[in-house]
Amino acid sequence: NDGVLVIDTFQDPRPARALLAEIRKLTPLPIRFVVNTHYHLDHVNGNDVFAAAGATIVAHRNVRAWMRTENIKMLDPPVTPEKKARVQSLTLPTVVHDSHVDLYLGSRRINVRYYPGHTGSDSVVWIPDAHVVFCGDMLWKEHVPNLIDASTQAWIESLDAMQKEYGPSTWVPGHGGIANAQDVVTFRKYLADLRDGVRREQAAGKSGDALVQTLLPGLKSETPN
Repeated sequence: NDGVLVIDTFQDPRPARALLAEIRKLTPLPIRFVVNTHYHLDHVNGNDVFAAAGATIVAHRNVRAWMRTENIKMLDPPVTPEKKARVQSLTLPTVVHDSHVDLYLGSRRINVRYYPGHTGSDSVVWIPDAHVVFCGDMLWKEHVPNLIDASTQAWIESLDAMQKEYGPSTWVPGHGGIANAQDVVTFRKYLADLRDGVRREQAAGKSGDALVQTLLPGLKSETPN
């Protein structure tokens, strides 16, 4: 009742400006906070748009440490000087946490919690009175997840903890449509099957591209995008 919180700012300032315009159709209240759920470029590259609108940017401590360096590997080739300069000028969080922080918009409390698995910098945002959990890329629905920084065993354990904590909520994934508790179970199974498959093929002597090509068709059949 006294402000707006935005979760992630897209891969480019243009969709961030479009999001800001949509917010302004709904409310004139000030944009008080942005939560970056993790450091990956497609979730932070509109930060400057919302910082200019007055928002305080909040994230896990590692987001601030990694945003301008580790995102170089996320760039599509060719990696031009202009692209590198953009990454190195990204607007950083100014409030960071190591495990959790609670934010308030008037009477509404927002719980921001760290969970390991996807990048080592992931925050999940829980709106208790609305029973909505914004998962960032800790949850993917019908998309093959980005595992470039992942620890899949820790990720599975985090999903178990999230299911216990948030249960029958509305789940908002980082990629894919609105989800429910069963979608979390499905995604957990994907990660568990991936681990089992890699272990099985390694035991059979496969590695590198041969292992990937053996597993990939089955994994893609489980995720349409």
